[in-house]
Parts: sequence; structure tokens; C-alpha cells
Amino acid sequence: MPRLILPLLFSALAFLASAAHADDFSYPDINAFLSTIGGTPEPLQAVVPAEPNIQQEDLRVRVLPDRKLPPAFDFYTKMGFRVAWHDDPAPLVFLIAGSGSSYDSARLDYLKALFWQAGMHVIVMSSPTNYDFIAAASTSGLPGLGRRDARDLHTAMSVALEHARNKTGLEATEFRMVGFSLGAMNAAFVSELDEHLGQFDFTRVLMLNPPVNLYNSIRRLDALSHTDVPGVDSTESFYEHIFDKLSRYFALRGDTDIEDTLFAGIQTSEEALSDAEMAMLVGAVFRFAAADLNFMADLINGQGRYAPTRQKVTVSTSLTPYLRRALFCDFGCYVRNQLWPDWHSRNAEGTLEDMAYETSLKSIGEHIENNPHMAVLTNADDFILTRDDYHYLAETFGERAFLYPRGGHGGNLRHHDVTARMLNFRSEEHTSELQSPA
Repeated sequence: MPRLILPLLFSALAFLASAAHADDFSYPDINAFLSTIGGTPEPLQAVVPAEPNIQQEDLRVRVLPDRKLPPAFDFYTKMGFRVAWHDDPAPLVFLIAGSGSSYDSARLDYLKALFWQAGMHVIVMSSPTNYDFIAAASTSGLPGLGRRDARDLHTAMSVALEHARNKTGLEATEFRMVGFSLGAMNAAFVSELDEHLGQFDFTRVLMLNPPVNLYNSIRRLDALSHTDVPGVDSTESFYEHIFDKLSRYFALRGDTDIEDTLFAGIQTSEEALSDAEMAMLVGAVFRFAAADLNFMADLINGQGRYAPTRQKVTVSTSLTPYLRRALFCDFGCYVRNQLWPDWHSRNAEGTLEDMAYETSLKSIGEHIENNPHMAVLTNADDFILTRDDYHYLAETFGERAFLYPRGGHGGNLRHHDVTARMLNFRSEEHTSELQSPA
């Protein structure tokens, strides 16, 4: 794939992700992939402050003093995070990003503005599966095990908090935590760990669109990048296909303005993406996140599958051949080739199913069920969940489960009704009836 395609693709996706809908609560009846990509239409969004109006700073801190990387990766020995703060004492909420995502992702940036506007300090953390976190804060370099990731994340949060206090002078009156997607599962495991450590004593933990069984969700996401699209026979030709559509759309419109309404405009034109194309687009984004994970985990552990081991890597070394190689390995491939051998070396009698259970929400079901400070928010059409997963969340959380019939995977998180629920889940009773998965 030409080197310019990825930046262009993700620029487009950043705009596409800001545009979608919800339930009798005004979210349109659209499919899950359209919701996920399109987001919430601007008239239905909760208004948050613009970036220049938020007191915030991006910081980097050393979490693992002994971590050594090739010279070309020296920058990544420090973990990046974002802090937004108030001058007066206030509750502090940690935001945990989803699969492969960084602390500066568009979705997390919106949530940061939402909680900051509500009077909270905010520290935004990258996903433990993000290359930056793996390099700087993962003790094993092999994320994907619930309790091990929780220990790494808990340590990183502690270090980030101390660094933020020193740099900004913020004073926290209590601690809260919100995670999205895999970050929601991470938040649950961190909450369970902190129950024993007693360091943060979280007063609220909110899980947004979590998986229940991580590896089942991984299989569902991996399958999306193999969706059969007529005329497309590879990931590279898929992107060429998509950009051909964009080019024709802009040519017909007579301009090349990229705006929040781009996706809605395309979907009402002759170049509208089919369900199969949208499914593959979602899958492809996760595929690139998996490539970053595969590469950095391999680099940290020196196994030589995707990252150079014998060649000295300098700032001028092209990493393109190695990243291309990693692109052929999805999340499931990572689990089989890197994570499973590591786990099995310590659990010789265990099976892949045993490892999967240890990283599922069911393994900490007692903590979830008995924690009145924890809630979950998800959608019946979230494609990372099976029907059984969805009902498990509904039954385990009970009145602490905020369930919406539509919205895909996080597509309705900017909707004003959903944001109100996020901010007030401990002060309101949830009385909505269970919505059945599509």
C-alpha cells in the first residue's frame, strides 16, 4: 500500500467518526456498521468545549526505568498521556482507550471534553494494546491477559497521576474510571485489582461497549476484514476501491471539502458504501491496530517474526517491510503466535479456552455483580457481542446496565441522552426494558 494512503484514510475516518444516532430516544434505525462509522449527527450531540478552551497538556513519563529499545524507538521508552485539569480540587476520572487506540484518539478526546466540562480532572490513557503503551509500560510486552494488563495499567495510572500532579498542581477529591471497548474490560480488571490494593478506591467505574469474552470478540472483528466485497481481492485493493469512490463523489460535487457531514453526504449519493464495504472498513481499522500490536510485541520480545532482530535499527531504517509483514497477522494470529505460547509456558495443563476465560468478564463476575459503583453501557446491535454476551451484561449488571437498541460499537456515545447517562449513572434509576440484540 502506498505510504500516503494510510494517513489519508485515517484523516477521513476521523471526520467520519464524528457524524450517527440512538432509540426511541431519537437514534435513527440504521445498521450497526453505519452507526459505528458515522457516529451521532451533530444536532443530537451533547455540546462540549472546543479544544482551545480546555486547560490541558500532553505529557510523557518513564514507567519502566529498565526498558531498553533500539535507538530508533528511544522516544517510546516514555509513555504518553493527556491531562485536563481545573484549578480547584475536583474528582478525577481516568479514561481508558479501546483496542490499539492512543490517548489522543478522537473518541477519547470528546469524552475528555465531556467530563472536564462536568467539573472533573481527566487523565486519558492509551490502550495497553497501543504500541506506545506496549513499549513504555507493558512489563511483558505481550498484552491481552486481563489481570496482567490490569497490573500494568494500574501502575501506569499511578505514575501518570503523580507526574500530572507535579506538572499541573491538580488536586483530586476522589477517583473515577471510564473505559471504551477493550478499555472498558481493562477498567473492570483494574477495578477488581484496586479493590485489593486500595489505592484509588474508585467511586464510579463506567464500562462503554465492553466485550464479554475478548477472544470471541476478536474473532468477530477479524472476520470483518475478510468480508466479501465484489471487485475487491485484497486489503490494498479495498482501499483503492474506497478512494476511487471518494474521488468520484468529490468530482461530482465539485469540491474537496472534508467536513462532519461527509459520510452522510456520501451515503445519500450514488457512491454510497454497501453494508459489505462498511463492514470491511471497520474490520480494516482493527486490522491496522493489530499490525501495530504484532510489531511492537515482537520488537519488545526479540522474536524476529515481524520486527528486525539482527539488523541495527536507526532513525533512517525503513520499517515498511516489517510493518507490511505484520499486517498479514490479525488479532487472532497474535493470540495464537505470541500470546498463547507465553501463557502456555506457565500453564502447561491449560487450554486456549482456559486462557480465554481468564481474560473474560465472567472470570471477575463476582466483583462486577457486587460492585454498586460499576455500570455498563452498550447497544443491542454492537457487533463485538454475541446474543449470550449481551444478555450476560444485562443480567449481571441489572439496573446498572444502560442498554440501547441501536448505536453499533460506540456510535451513539456523543448522543445527548447517552452522555447524560454517563454523567449521572449513580444518581438515577435505570428503568429501561431489555432491548433484544438485532
